[in-house]
Amino acid sequence: MASSDSCLITPHPTPSPTPSLSPSTPTPLLRPTETPPEDEDNHEATLRYHFRGWALSERSRETASWAWPFVYDIQKDEQRRWVCRACIRKRSPCPGNFNSDGTQNAYNHLFSEHGIRAPFSKTKGTAEKKADSLSVKATGQKSIVEALKLDLHNPREQAIANTVIKRFDRDHFQRLLMNWIVARNHSFSIAEENELREIFDYLNPSVSVRDANLTHTTIKEKATSAFKQHKQKVVEVLRKAPGLIHISFDGWRSGNRHALYGVCCFFRDENNKPCKVTIGVPELSVSHTGTNIAAEILDVIEAYQIQDKIGYFTLDNAENNDTAMEIIGGELGFVGKTRRGRCFGHTLNLSAKSILFGHKADAFERQLSGQAPLS
Repeated sequence: MASSDSCLITPHPTPSPTPSLSPSTPTPLLRPTETPPEDEDNHEATLRYHFRGWALSERSRETASWAWPFVYDIQKDEQRRWVCRACIRKRSPCPGNFNSDGTQNAYNHLFSEHGIRAPFSKTKGTAEKKADSLSVKATGQKSIVEALKLDLHNPREQAIANTVIKRFDRDHFQRLLMNWIVARNHSFSIAEENELREIFDYLNPSVSVRDANLTHTTIKEKATSAFKQHKQKVVEVLRKAPGLIHISFDGWRSGNRHALYGVCCFFRDENNKPCKVTIGVPELSVSHTGTNIAAEILDVIEAYQIQDKIGYFTLDNAENNDTAMEIIGGELGFVGKTRRGRCFGHTLNLSAKSILFGHKADAFERQLSGQAPLS
């Protein structure tokens, strides 16, 4: 059987639904599950958009393949192809499509991309056979059927197995896992903890069967990719902001001993709604001089293309920030000290320490912590 060939799509957004695609002789479409007519119209509009010039096949011959309910059969002149229904439903930018003269590529696609297995006693694709041939017992993993103790000879239990398999979205699971790790500031290696993976397998064996677990390296790659993907959206929002964009930055040391500077901006959006967003967390691997701090902050500002929209800065009272503001102002065309606001919380904290402990507040704190002898 021929391979999937080229994608055969036009790279434009999926259009709004238009009248239903139909062949010269109307042919009812078989579906693996009942689909509301209006949803099927939307799916056929997507199909029609990706495969312009093609029509639903007049089915010059019947097919006994179990994959038939999972595909659209389309034709153009003397050509016939099968198009994956699941890809169309998910609005995949490149729906799986196959030469209709064979079935192996369709079987392999349905199993590898959507976890759809061949029904009991039906022909399996090579991908499913390969997965089954991997020593399940040797790895200690169980298939969905084994884990749920289902009898595929029982039509009802067979349907349950197929439903569980089809409902597991590998990409969505990995995205949820990555978001949780990043949002809760967990170590990337937590994804490799056996106890966590056992929980996943208990909830849905498809996690292991579909090889959906992530390594710390993959988490890092996915997080970096997601950041790059969404960064441009932030750039566009900031460029459209009608007023000035104000900046605040401060340094701290992370739990794994990295010296980082958090850079946040504050602005009003097109609807005059106050907004704030973190635009950078650069690491300062050299001495924390005003010059080095300014260089990192300017890099972040330039990365978001807001040099001409900078307003005021709110910083703590560290002396190196004085130098940093002079340099930033010189680069962006303003006098640094006239655009700097002092952090009132920091000022209040220093004032309270002076009242309570005198001018040697830090020394007093060291004595209380046991780092210095009491005098």
